Amino acid sequence: EFYTVFPAPNAEQLISVIDEVCNTKQVDNDVFKWGKLCKVDTIPLLLQDFLDLYQPSVKVFCQLFKKDIKYTMTMHNPWINLYKKGYFQEVHNHKGNDISSVFFANDGENFSKFFFVDRQTNGYSLIYDELISHNYSEKPKIKAGDIMFFSSNLFHGVSPHKNDIIRKTLSVNFNIRR
Repeated sequence: EFYTVFPAPNAEQLISVIDEVCNTKQVDNDVFKWGKLCKVDTIPLLLQDFLDLYQPSVKVFCQLFKKDIKYTMTMHNPWINLYKKGYFQEVHNHKGNDISSVFFANDGENFSKFFFVDRQTNGYSLIYDELISHNYSEKPKIKAGDIMFFSSNLFHGVSPHKNDIIRKTLSVNFNIRR
């Protein structure tokens, strides 16, 4: 797979902290310049508040590689995404980073779906695109408490949310150095 999904070792703790943040901090959609083409509320977070909470998942992710080469992963300031009914995220990537990660705090019927899109689709004719459209979109099977890591260069998005319960995710980017 070109992405990795697994249950976060401390999922209950992450969910609890996300719920607390959502109840105490204000949405600030002006912090990120990328929010102009989508409809999502964001809560910017401080790195020091989430670094220790994310470490158990980073450790599991790094163990999946089974390599002796030592790498340093630098985590950048995380943020919470809130998807109300009708909210979505346009197709984008996180250029300038190596790895992106999303923690899914909740799920439900008619929740928006995270998806990947093959970057080659912009070169397809409309007819060919119709014929193979099912082949270039990948919707990972996600449930509450799952965390996903993927290359920041992969195009991805979030479909429109169709539930009255607000969908909550925690996102963060990493850079890797030897």
